[in-house]
Amino acid sequence: MLGFRSTRRKVVLAAALAACLTGAFVAVTSQSTAADTCSGVTVALGADIQKAVNANPAGTTYCLAAGVHRLAAPLTLKTGDTLWGAGPSPTRGTVLSGARVLTGWVASGANWSVSGALPAAYQDKNGQCENLATNLCHKFEDLFRGSTQLLRVPSLNDLGPGKFYADYAANRVYVRDNPAGVTMQLGRTRAANTVSGATGVTIRDLGVRHFASPSQAGALEIGERWKVFSVETSYNHALGFKVVGNNASFTAGRSSYNGQLGGGVNRGRNFTIADVEIDHNNAQALYWVSDWESGGIKVTNGATGVVERANVHDNFGIGIWADGQAGDPAVANSLRFLNSTVVRNSADGVRFEISSNGKISGNTVTDNGCDLKGRRGPQAIAGLPDGAGIDINSSVSVEVSGNTVSRNHNGIGGQERRGRELHLQHLRVVDNTIDLTRCANDFGLGLAGVVSNQKLGTEPYWGETFTKVGDNLFVGNDYKIPSADGGVTAKRFAWNGTYRHTWSAWQGFGQDQGGTVTAIP
Repeated sequence: MLGFRSTRRKVVLAAALAACLTGAFVAVTSQSTAADTCSGVTVALGADIQKAVNANPAGTTYCLAAGVHRLAAPLTLKTGDTLWGAGPSPTRGTVLSGARVLTGWVASGANWSVSGALPAAYQDKNGQCENLATNLCHKFEDLFRGSTQLLRVPSLNDLGPGKFYADYAANRVYVRDNPAGVTMQLGRTRAANTVSGATGVTIRDLGVRHFASPSQAGALEIGERWKVFSVETSYNHALGFKVVGNNASFTAGRSSYNGQLGGGVNRGRNFTIADVEIDHNNAQALYWVSDWESGGIKVTNGATGVVERANVHDNFGIGIWADGQAGDPAVANSLRFLNSTVVRNSADGVRFEISSNGKISGNTVTDNGCDLKGRRGPQAIAGLPDGAGIDINSSVSVEVSGNTVSRNHNGIGGQERRGRELHLQHLRVVDNTIDLTRCANDFGLGLAGVVSNQKLGTEPYWGETFTKVGDNLFVGNDYKIPSADGGVTAKRFAWNGTYRHTWSAWQGFGQDQGGTVTAIP
């Protein structure tokens, strides 16, 4: 199960792990890509993809021409269909776009405006924005000047270069920069597709861009036994992709610069997300950065499967996140985050919250949680509850093993939070290398261990976090602490209500038998 680095630990580790986790022109032709060839129904640029799908039986392959295919409504595919593009490049490949090109701009004082581009005024309250005064994340139509996304502002008075204001009541869009000679696009269509009961669909070698996806919804929805690979989902308002069916996969792709999350999984059993790059999502920080639902990938509601060999970086939010009773259904391999690189995400690198039967192993987790200072939520250094490299929060039977964790807001931590559906139990943190050097901006505490906010006499109360019932154990980890911060004598370990224990006291609690601590320059 685990490849431990040192034989000196085998006895200790074996004992610890024993208690662990249990339209238009349509013709048959061929289309070449770098890897292989599409043979099926060709859909030319400007053709109606949905019309072609309606005219052909289930199980048809559609070879989409290179260029931008603008969708006025989400596609409804049939079981066994394949959508095959000419590659995901936005300049040379095939793009499914939810944007409309805006023309007819007129000068309006120091600004420029165009009318008739917006939907009817609407109210949306799903989710939480970073700024609760403006709540700009609740408007889904994003504006692009060429390849650059403009920043939405709450009023005409706030308008400036690189920004736009949408007046829904007057159905008018304003910009400060002269739009002459550049393509101006507004995201309008909510999604590229609906699942609608279709199974076994394949989508490959294309891009999905500029959709006005609502909060928690994917621009690309992935259903049961769908295979999505070599696909790039970018610059969509909420999620780039969302897995909503069992035995589905998103592989060898990228999801970047989406407004909320790179991707999500909701209820999907036995999913695979692998060999992907998930980066720069929630880049405008419109959604709450430190909590709710923003960042890289989020897995929820009984979903089981694996995220592996992912490069998750520079997201404004949490890198990889399990929440809301993720994991379990009858266990087996449950939920695994494996062999990935998780770096420079604004909040936690990896968070496993109110979920169960997880394995977090073989990852490199660096420089996460360093961008929380001054943001909504943690306004000051708050300890283990905020910004850990790996954070296990009110979850059951989680193994954290063989990871390399360094320079995060905190190292590896467990939390017991009052009022949660699950308690922190049967946590095993085993054989990790944990560098407790603080963030480069000196934000954070560089702690490891377990904390609880349970208070005796306050209901509901659960007081077993630090007992044999809680059964939370660190074993054989190697720590590195800067000499300037105290090195081997530094108080960096949290346990039993105190954040600041020394290494010797930590081991005195029975933690990290077989582990080491080393002072580093």
